[in-house]
Amino acid sequence: MLDFPNRLKEKRKSKGYTQEQISKLLDIGQSAYAKWENGRTEPTLENIVKLSKILDTTTDELLGRHINFGDTILNKKYKYDLSVLKESDIQNLYDLKITLAFDLLDESLNPTKLKEILMEKNKLNKDEELILDTILDEAKEFADDVNEFYKFKKSNKKFKWPWQKSNTNLAPNESNHSNLD
Repeated sequence: MLDFPNRLKEKRKSKGYTQEQISKLLDIGQSAYAKWENGRTEPTLENIVKLSKILDTTTDELLGRHINFGDTILNKKYKYDLSVLKESDIQNLYDLKITLAFDLLDESLNPTKLKEILMEKNKLNKDEELILDTILDEAKEFADDVNEFYKFKKSNKKFKWPWQKSNTNLAPNESNHSNLD
């Protein structure tokens, strides 16, 4: 099995891109991109999502993760195999939800518009539409959580649990002490 740098290089070459072309599309330096292919550094989640779109692949495939997508639920952008809605196979429905969630990591993708496209292309009945609504809602919620976490991590803010007090509350000051003498 190929590791990430080799998968990235193989995908780039199979699509006919040079390192320079990819780096320009990502708005990064060519040397930064080359380090990804050499395995010296790794791209951010945001850049992995962008790479998957540029290279017309999934983030799972790019990262070498194996989620069973059956007969390729995701063929190309907006070309999902929704026959799984008719099967009621829990694993296939879950795979569809994860596929949609990864696409929804791109915050510019409107779930309502995506649903309209899917409804039009797949001629779904009311039961299938209800299942699709649920899957899209759950996929959007998951994608929003991932995006929110990524933005928080990128902000370099410190996380505090609700029961943690700020440092100023932890430091004793003289006005809080009573004299027991």
